[in-house]
Amino acid sequence: MDQENKEYQTLKSLRESANLTQPELSRRMNVGIRIIGDWEKGEATPRFDRAIALARELGVSLKTLAKSMRLEASNVPDDGLTLAQLKAVCSELGIELISDLPDDYLQLKRSPHGGTND
Repeated sequence: MDQENKEYQTLKSLRESANLTQPELSRRMNVGIRIIGDWEKGEATPRFDRAIALARELGVSLKTLAKSMRLEASNVPDDGLTLAQLKAVCSELGIELISDLPDDYLQLKRSPHGGTND
């Protein structure tokens, strides 16, 4: 399943897609099973440190996790460049071949298409 489709799933379906049961996830995260259930029902929201761990266990981005919990995430930046953005950055930098990519990814990150300016 690709990342875009995961963005519209519920937390429960993300957990199931990761082939985890509530008890397994609670053990892996060292939280009570009831907490997992509360998150899935929307009765509670994980703390930031737990959200990071939850996203890692489910194999999704924090943005995807936020969307699955019905949190407003439209202004949250995506985790990476799309292929179209990467092509635009490479074109702007005159990069035609993979071997021409710079060793320092910060050069790409500084590009207007990279989303951040240092």
